[in-house]
Amino acid sequence: MMKFVPLVFLLFLTGQVHGGIFKRSADDMSDEEALNHLLGQIDADRIGDFIKNMTLHPRNTQSDWMGEKEKTLKEIFKNFGMEVVTKKYKVLQCFPQAEDPSLTEVLAQDGVTVVETYREDGDDEQKILPAFNAWSKSGTVTGEPVYVNYGRKEDFDFLTKTKNMDLTGKIGIARYGKIYRGDKAKFAKQNGLVGLIMYMDAADYSPEGVKSFPEGPGLPASGIQRGTLKAGLGDPSTYLYPSTKYAYHDSEEEYEARLPGIIVMPINFNNALPLLGNLTGEEVEGDWQGAGSDDVPVYRYGPGFREDSEGKKLKITVNLDYKIVEIENIFGVMKGQQEPDRWIMIGNHRDTWVHGAVDATTGLATLNEIGHGLSELRERGWRPRRTIVLASWGAEEQGIIGSTEFVEDYMTLLQEKMVAYINVDVAASDRDNFTPAATPNFRPLLERATKHASSSYHAGNFSTLYEQWQHTSKSMTPKIKDLGSGSDYAAFINMAGVSCIDLTITGPYYTYHTEYDNFEYLSEHADPGMKATKAVTEVAARIIFELSTEKLVPLNATSYSTYVSHKISTSELERDLTEEGIEYDILKKSLAKFVENAKEYEARRPKLLDDKSRKQMDMRRFNDQMLQMERSFIYPPGLPNRPQNRHILIAPSILNSYSGSVFPGLFDSIAIAKEKKDDPESDKYWNEVKKQLTIAAWVTKAAARALSSDVFPA
Repeated sequence: MMKFVPLVFLLFLTGQVHGGIFKRSADDMSDEEALNHLLGQIDADRIGDFIKNMTLHPRNTQSDWMGEKEKTLKEIFKNFGMEVVTKKYKVLQCFPQAEDPSLTEVLAQDGVTVVETYREDGDDEQKILPAFNAWSKSGTVTGEPVYVNYGRKEDFDFLTKTKNMDLTGKIGIARYGKIYRGDKAKFAKQNGLVGLIMYMDAADYSPEGVKSFPEGPGLPASGIQRGTLKAGLGDPSTYLYPSTKYAYHDSEEEYEARLPGIIVMPINFNNALPLLGNLTGEEVEGDWQGAGSDDVPVYRYGPGFREDSEGKKLKITVNLDYKIVEIENIFGVMKGQQEPDRWIMIGNHRDTWVHGAVDATTGLATLNEIGHGLSELRERGWRPRRTIVLASWGAEEQGIIGSTEFVEDYMTLLQEKMVAYINVDVAASDRDNFTPAATPNFRPLLERATKHASSSYHAGNFSTLYEQWQHTSKSMTPKIKDLGSGSDYAAFINMAGVSCIDLTITGPYYTYHTEYDNFEYLSEHADPGMKATKAVTEVAARIIFELSTEKLVPLNATSYSTYVSHKISTSELERDLTEEGIEYDILKKSLAKFVENAKEYEARRPKLLDDKSRKQMDMRRFNDQMLQMERSFIYPPGLPNRPQNRHILIAPSILNSYSGSVFPGLFDSIAIAKEKKDDPESDKYWNEVKKQLTIAAWVTKAAARALSSDVFPA
């Protein structure tokens, strides 16, 4: 009986009972008919059923339920008629020690524990791991507490420069939000703190007027956000090479330099309030004030506890086990007919911190819907021109590990064969805003796809998702964000130079990485009726279809070049360089050539399509130029002190790894040089600026050359 029920469910989820393996048609289909059929197969009810089934149990990399869902996913891909391929890696992971739990304590002057709070939020029956921050340093620290707001660079600068605090040896209390949690830990360590506590303030996660779950979408005060702290991508013990079964793993002494190196522990708002309410010092100003409570109406900076708590110290103990575990990436492959050696990949990670209905099962449901639609087309005799790959990544949550190990493992082939990567991590966390991030060459294709996608998920009166996107962007040219490093696209763009897009509809996501991100939260509050997830799936399906079927790859060079040129021309770069007597023209000329060659390249596109005498090789060459243009921005040594970030144009910001920035090596080096203006060796920082300017100009010229038809273009 236990074996029969999942099989029936699989057939239902994949749509094989109606119109699938029991229905055959040999009729030829035009691409337009095939696309319409693919889009017509996307079903909101099936999306909801799939997510509900997948989120019954937690799916961390060591969960028993993860193995069960991996088998389910392989069966689903197999039932789609796809070739199922798996790639396994042995990677370093960390997990809470069950026998020696982490805790926070308030100690009296004589060292006796006055208050003790264990790390909570675990559940043995559901096998929910206690809340923890992956890659925290293990150990015990004691010190005076200090409130550091969001733990941003400007927050620490305010405390140390405006308030003249010495933070050495202190333990920070930071609220989640605004920036990547790992950057909070990084800035804490840089400022001399020995420990950091992080919590989700109700001001950010259950604001006034928003009811707490289950009555509303707000986070209950007992909720704790998990999450990784690690900078960089992949397994820290096999840095810059894949964690294959034969790989050498660095010792702890070797890899710990790549980890945060500070003790960090997440707690809930209920447990944070007594700590905040007992701090001494001035009352906080402006946006430093959180929601508080009747007992804690105002926050204070600290450091230390107030006078009636004199002598008390804060103590944190974190105990994590580091061990090598096997993870698995699962692929469903539908080979192309004319160009099987050119790949279009859509990916999503299947591991979650707890149930992960929003993050990342909405994205996994998108893969399922597209796979179902492709299987329907396959049964009718349709095949794509290029190979389509559905990718389910393992171990994303602890630092984008599964996809990074794959990219490192298959780097050469990816740079030769990969046309584009589409990422759907969180398809929908709410219904407010469509907030895609992409390399600039995706814009025309993305705009076209959104003009055909429904906006029924949104309360506004919009006929298409595109109109809603324009509205929330407050622009006729809707906003596309720069790619950062927050999901599985990171290694593809930053290391391999593959054009990427990340699709999501967002809004307040109060239960992020907590046990409350479950199906009830998704279906009742975040995305009732799964309409937003369906809309993102429609966009993803059209993008995949066009990329895999159009004779000329529908990525646009002019969109790329004009975007880059505009970003630079509207920045203060020229002024900053001129003030220091640094020649700006080298980059200016490279950008002008990039714009010129991109226009000439795109002018050839309609001619190639109209000229019936053109050979397939001419089109192949044209397509390969687009691929090489993106690869041209790869500088093998990488950005300064960031060898994994090899894409000189697009990379994570050093202030917030979640967000991207343009020419970060150049702009970051200028920011550092300005900060070090009074340093006796300030010249060396401006010399680094000159070096980064040279590299930026060089790779931009290389991108321009990739688009040229000349043998040795200027």
